[in-house]
Amino acid sequence: MRPLTILIVEDDCSTNEILRLYLEREGFSVYSSTNAADGLKLMEEVTPTIVLLDLKLPDKSGFDLARKYRERSDGILIFITGEKTKTSILQGFEIGCDDYITKPFDPPEVVARIKANLRRMPSQPSNILTLGNLTINFSDKTVYKNGKLLELFTKEKRLLFYLARHPNQIFSAEQLYELLWGYSSDADLKTVLVNLSTLRKKIEDDPKSPQYIQTVRGFGYKFCCPAPFSKLLK
Repeated sequence: MRPLTILIVEDDCSTNEILRLYLEREGFSVYSSTNAADGLKLMEEVTPTIVLLDLKLPDKSGFDLARKYRERSDGILIFITGEKTKTSILQGFEIGCDDYITKPFDPPEVVARIKANLRRMPSQPSNILTLGNLTINFSDKTVYKNGKLLELFTKEKRLLFYLARHPNQIFSAEQLYELLWGYSSDADLKTVLVNLSTLRKKIEDDPKSPQYIQTVRGFGYKFCCPAPFSKLLK
């Protein structure tokens, strides 16, 4: 079994390194960043199971990065910050954090809280969706068709996983652009349509009559998923 991945986004290098040492000692695979921009890149590349996130980062608020993580994953999100105000704590939980740890802290306490949150995570089967000849693994971010691994570009994969995580919900091209490409300055609305087209060619038996990603004329696009499977993704 592959070790669980943890992403630390903390601008204090000593705190970053201490957390890394304790977590690697517990068998986790640890990635780290000292700013939001690099943290976002790692988030896209690795899709960590757990994110430890500071609020005060040099280039962006940790709240903004937390929202981006929540758009991509239902993993464990823990704020580790010196912000102790009631407003900040409430905002953190409203965004969807699982825990809020204030500085100074004891590293063993952080490890204990991570383990406690892991015990509350949904069981693994709910992280794998199989529909017809398509299998989507939300944990390791792989997609198989007819038992063969599909080679998807990062944007195609993000698009598929976002739609599949919100089955039967209709999203306009504008909404998908804002959700998945909002940070990119060199993209435009056509990027969404191009990626939808190439994604369909890879996952659909007949891209002109798609089974999974369907067009709702005049409204947008949705990932079609029967009700019993849809409930597993909630």
